[in-house]
Amino acid sequence: MKRLIGRATILLFLSAAQATFAADPKDRYQEILDTFLAENPQAPGVAATILSPSRGLDWSGAAGKEAKGDSPALTPRHTFRIASNTKTYVAASVLRLSEMGRLNLDDRLGDHLTPAQRDLLRSDGYDVDAITLAQVLSHTAGFGDHTKDPRFEQRILADPQYAWTPEEQLRLLVEWRDPVGKPGEKYAYSDSGYVLLGSLLERWTGRRLGPAVRDLLRFDRLGLQATHWEYMEPTPPEAGPRAHQYLGPTDVTAFRASFDLFGGGGIVTDTRELTAFVRRLLTVGVLDRPATLHEMTGRGTLPYRLGLMVVECDGWIAYGHQGFWNTFAFHVPSLDLTVGGTILNHDAANGRVLLRRLVAAVAASGPGTKPRRPSESPPGGSTDPRPRG
Repeated sequence: MKRLIGRATILLFLSAAQATFAADPKDRYQEILDTFLAENPQAPGVAATILSPSRGLDWSGAAGKEAKGDSPALTPRHTFRIASNTKTYVAASVLRLSEMGRLNLDDRLGDHLTPAQRDLLRSDGYDVDAITLAQVLSHTAGFGDHTKDPRFEQRILADPQYAWTPEEQLRLLVEWRDPVGKPGEKYAYSDSGYVLLGSLLERWTGRRLGPAVRDLLRFDRLGLQATHWEYMEPTPPEAGPRAHQYLGPTDVTAFRASFDLFGGGGIVTDTRELTAFVRRLLTVGVLDRPATLHEMTGRGTLPYRLGLMVVECDGWIAYGHQGFWNTFAFHVPSLDLTVGGTILNHDAANGRVLLRRLVAAVAASGPGTKPRRPSESPPGGSTDPRPRG
């Protein structure tokens, strides 16, 4: 009888261990990636990173291949263009200059422009002396967007190796688009505004944009070994292989991406470093002063603050950004959770779908604090929840 009882105890222990293993949240995260990829066969692969120190969670995974056809498996170390996720780095760099006393977010834009830039924008009806730097950062300056004109994509596809310049893109803003509103009147997303910010960062620092952002944000201190600005900096030896990114059936990896290089985009990195950067930015380690983080997360409008989108994931409020090439990285303060990833085709399901699934899986694994609505206090603890222009 004792032997039977002992054997039953062992069987119960093994069954419990197997159940625990099957319920391992990390297996669930990989399953989410596998399922998402199966639902989106136009993408050769998908990768993601999840960070939540309070849960002891530090996970990176991938599914699929680095390119269509016979190619190696995609891994979390593969690097890729993050497109408009770059705007968060640009905004943080402007905020670092503000911390250093080099500028004020409420400065008039006109005070920082070259005479040629001032004349160009005024010729299209922009009141550069009424626009503030904060409004450019929050897409409330009234700028149109040269990338929204169909001729922009047509020119890219007609000549993928064309070497664009920021000056040319600002001229196309004036030639192709009109102002969309008065300064501070409304939110209107504008790559053109961030191209302008990129040119200002180069003037303020006397350096090319990539190295300037690297130094201002102190990539070395953050341990960002794979992150670099395409064309402006050499590929770091620590960087992993490049994943292939697609626009529908078209492999755009070999396109000369100067069409998205000057502040609206430009950075290449991997999911781990993208996610780690956003986490450090919105917790501690990038900006020196809590008040600066209050500005970054509190100024702007409901959908967009200073270089940060504000989205809702099933009741959980997240701050971060997405990029045209289906990249994303968001921090959920109420869950102490940061999630980033890449889907290797622009035309696959929006990365926010994958984001929501991963956030829901983490939330189900343990409690978070009460979800905050977007109008409530953002990261950094601002006491005034009202968005400011």
